Amino acid sequence: MEHIVFLHGWGANSGTFTGIAKFFESTHECIFIDFDCNPGTVMDLDDYADYVEAQLIEKRVTRCHIIAHSFGARVAVLLARRNPHMVKRMVLTGAAGLKPRFNLKIWSKIKLYKMFGIGKGSFDYARLCANGKRTFKNIIHRDLSFEISYLETPTLLIFGAKDKSTPIYMAKRWTKLCRSAILKTYAGAGHFAFLDDPQKFIHDAYKFLETQC
Repeated sequence: MEHIVFLHGWGANSGTFTGIAKFFESTHECIFIDFDCNPGTVMDLDDYADYVEAQLIEKRVTRCHIIAHSFGARVAVLLARRNPHMVKRMVLTGAAGLKPRFNLKIWSKIKLYKMFGIGKGSFDYARLCANGKRTFKNIIHRDLSFEISYLETPTLLIFGAKDKSTPIYMAKRWTKLCRSAILKTYAGAGHFAFLDDPQKFIHDAYKFLETQC
């Protein structure tokens, strides 16, 4: 059986993939990685990639597919760049890693929060410990445009048309940067497209992962 490695989004856990993984477990060896998204020590994206690499080495995985969501896609990009012969194919949904467009409204809210404590800040950020907040900043400030532009791994991008966290313009930028990427957009889905339309996601992901080339 081929391996599929599941990498979850920031602040979530591998349980978010439970529904779709039930299908893949009949045809693949599924590996679930759980990230510490509120670490006691400051981390950066490379540290998370190191962690996944160590897990795969321990499990003696030399070749695998990856299904990743949001933050997990950031880690997947680094893994594929470091280990092009290990990562066979990737399905990335709501993939983060590119700088967002400037948004005056969001910029103003951040400034007010930083300068005067007005507002609550982002939910993900507010609930973190001090080192977790520094880690979060390290993650979101890392622009992966260079790494994405040199990806050789065949990649299927699945984005929700209603996604506000990683808007569709980011997906289109992905396809311009990465010639090995193809894009599917789910009209009624948001940032969790694999949960909003699981049957379609399973169909598209399975078909892509089983493609021989």
